[in-house]
Amino acid sequence: MAHAAARRWISSGRDARDHVKPRIITPQQADEIRARTTDGETLKDLALEYGVSVATIRRYSN
Repeated sequence: MAHAAARRWISSGRDARDHVKPRIITPQQADEIRARTTDGETLKDLALEYGVSVATIRRYSN
């Protein structure tokens, strides 16, 4: 059963896509991340530089 707040949201007719978080990493930065991890830079160093988590860098490094 849906949570009360979720039911109110659904019944209000709002589109959840209007509230999606913007991408933190741009497509150009994603290309840079892939290249830099291939060159041996650590995920931790890149995460600190881009101001994101290591998990975010890992997602874009593949």
